[in-house]
Amino acid sequence: MLADMTNPGFADSGMRGMELVRPAPLPRLTGSRAAPRARRVPGVRLGAEGHHGDHSEPMTLRILFVAGFFPPYSPLGAVRAPMLVRWWRAHGHDVRVIALHNPGVAGQLEPVLPPEMVRYVPFTRAAPTLDQAAGSVKKLLVKPERPLKPHWESLRTLYRQVAHFPDRYRSWIRPAVAEGVALAQDWQPDVIYSTGPPHSGHVVARRLAARLCQPWIAELRDLWADNPYNEGHPLFEPILRRYAWGTLAHATGHVALTRGSARRVSQALGRPVTLSYNGFGADDFVGLEAVPALDAERLTIIHAGIIYAGQREPTMLLAALAKLDAQTRARIRLIFFHDEQSVLATSAARYGVSDCVELLPPVPRREILKLERQADALLLCRWDNPAEDSIIPGKVFEYIGARRPILATGSATGEAADIVRSGGFGVVLTDPGDIARQLKQWLAQKQAHGGRLPDLPDEPTYAYLRETQFQTVDAALAAAVR
Repeated sequence: MLADMTNPGFADSGMRGMELVRPAPLPRLTGSRAAPRARRVPGVRLGAEGHHGDHSEPMTLRILFVAGFFPPYSPLGAVRAPMLVRWWRAHGHDVRVIALHNPGVAGQLEPVLPPEMVRYVPFTRAAPTLDQAAGSVKKLLVKPERPLKPHWESLRTLYRQVAHFPDRYRSWIRPAVAEGVALAQDWQPDVIYSTGPPHSGHVVARRLAARLCQPWIAELRDLWADNPYNEGHPLFEPILRRYAWGTLAHATGHVALTRGSARRVSQALGRPVTLSYNGFGADDFVGLEAVPALDAERLTIIHAGIIYAGQREPTMLLAALAKLDAQTRARIRLIFFHDEQSVLATSAARYGVSDCVELLPPVPRREILKLERQADALLLCRWDNPAEDSIIPGKVFEYIGARRPILATGSATGEAADIVRSGGFGVVLTDPGDIARQLKQWLAQKQAHGGRLPDLPDEPTYAYLRETQFQTVDAALAAAVR
């Protein structure tokens, strides 16, 4: 079944003809935000030895979770994996994890499992024979100071794809499979669940499912093949596409995080797909309900995500700032935590607004959540390309949970824009003049409300609670083990 976790504001003619299953209405929440009561998935009871019993009680499962990124070795944006594990454990499931040992991204997310329940597998950077044999080719893998000629850039892209196939973490696949097989000697899973990217985790899960003869569910947080953010070489893309879809075709079930992705996976594999948005946690902002403004004097806008050069950039906002007079501009503060290829600093300087822009180093997630609550508004940068329409950055839902106005720029169309508009979570603006007027309006509201913009209403956020979205994953697990 394709679970459709939408609200009435989402009409998608592209889904017509596909079987849709709508969840039961959300329970009414009262008082401070609380998660809806978890729906126990119908299924079978597992006996003491792990064998299936009768169908009269909710089941508990042994779930082997394959995730390339898992705390403490996880970037800030990969929060879904640990939260999904925490959800399963809270509902009585026994979970073990196989993940990458990746110190380069350590410390951004807090661990959710005891160390003995996670098997971290090291990886090595790809060092192909061609790279070792030809120093001139190796230089192609290094980002040049000057733009390469088109044919050299094309060759560099092709070489990188071949060297890192199926992705840059390729070296962990075999040892990860070996870890899973060894784990199963004493702990046999009922189901295998993989999440990507990195999509090499799906390769691990496929091999483990075959070795252990257990069902496998593949979750695509982003598309593996046909992903508009992957700069693939036209000669190699057909190979990657065939490999990716061929691998995923072996899965018992599939989970996608946007409508467009669910539609694409369903079209490629000829199967229904479970839709489960990222969501935010009911307890993400507990204790942050009454935080003071980050800056009572200046309108403070935070961008908590990643800047993608040439795609997700704050260009329109910077152009809007340039339209304001110096006195008004001095009352506005933009804070970023990432700047790819210095595109942010360069653009701010070009528009003459560098004094409004602050670039800070990444901080732990708990601190980011507090900063989001303290900010006056939250910036969502989107790519002005139809390919962006089916992509919803995970930060959208975190922003919704923060209940601060969202300023979405770059594109006025697509699922993310629809969510912001239909829920009343902020504004979607692409014209610098319109953005400039919105900034002045917010400045006036901030002054009228004692130095902080008012919080947005709580109730519209409930549909995007992570706990609500995970119920569709539970249904997919139940169907996989029947």
